[in-house]
Amino acid sequence: MRKTHKLSFVRQCVAFLLSKSAREIPHAAGNVEFDVTPVIEYGERVIREIKSSGGKLTPEQITKMAVHKNLSAFYLKTIAHVTHHFPIINGYLEWTPIRDGGRFHEMEDIVPLFTVHTKRGVMGPVIRNPHKRTLIDVANEMRTLTRKARRTDMNQLYRQIAAELLSTAVRELDLSGLPMMWLWLKSMLWPAPIDEEVKNTPEEERLQPKDVIGSTITIANIGMSIDGWQTVTVIPSPHVFMWGVGLTRLMPRVVNGEIVPRHVMTICVTFDHRAMDGGHIFDFERVMNGYFQHPERIFEWKPGDPV
Repeated sequence: MRKTHKLSFVRQCVAFLLSKSAREIPHAAGNVEFDVTPVIEYGERVIREIKSSGGKLTPEQITKMAVHKNLSAFYLKTIAHVTHHFPIINGYLEWTPIRDGGRFHEMEDIVPLFTVHTKRGVMGPVIRNPHKRTLIDVANEMRTLTRKARRTDMNQLYRQIAAELLSTAVRELDLSGLPMMWLWLKSMLWPAPIDEEVKNTPEEERLQPKDVIGSTITIANIGMSIDGWQTVTVIPSPHVFMWGVGLTRLMPRVVNGEIVPRHVMTICVTFDHRAMDGGHIFDFERVMNGYFQHPERIFEWKPGDPV
């Protein structure tokens, strides 16, 4: 044995929640490959047009170029649009087989949680209703939340979140919150020291509980963290669906009988088989491919346009 160390409060919370999910949720998963060449080519064309316009670039032009080069916001907004067409994946399952068989609570708002890798671990800020906002707006908020995530002490944030969730559980007499109460109590009695690197970060520059609570779906962007293109994820309860966005790769593909280079990406989906069958949601491939083949529907979307 080389070394033994105690789990941080964050790891204890993650272990508790994901162990519960793995025990209770019958997971089903699938991977679908998409040709995203039109998305890449559209972005490259817009960047060329801006660069060839002459003169000093404005802040708006620089932002537009960034959004067309880094496609994280594009994919998050696309997933929100697809989710709008499949409301069964946007909600919570209340599984009570003895009492009444259970209920599915379909949510009005679409609130994706996206993963941010930091030196202190993975954090999950949320974006509210990106399908109703312009891509520039979504990208700006993602950038702000990502910056805050990298300046936040995770143990401190999780203690704040646990306190809020426990307060709600007590008000609603929800006994399922008791294990989390014990974790929170231990963390308050024997708190881990705050990371010195972020200790003096002003509160407004750190993530707050409201920035990470209330998600309805989760997006794991594995292609941003590592050169990975497939994953099978554990759905965070009480969600019923999780997306995985793989790395975009230049690969040989057959188009019109010829082998040509194409930009391809794998979308991985994991769903709760209690809430739905594959037949309920695998038509998402057709809807999502429509956005990838006509990327202007996302890049140029404005309020009032069809979702």
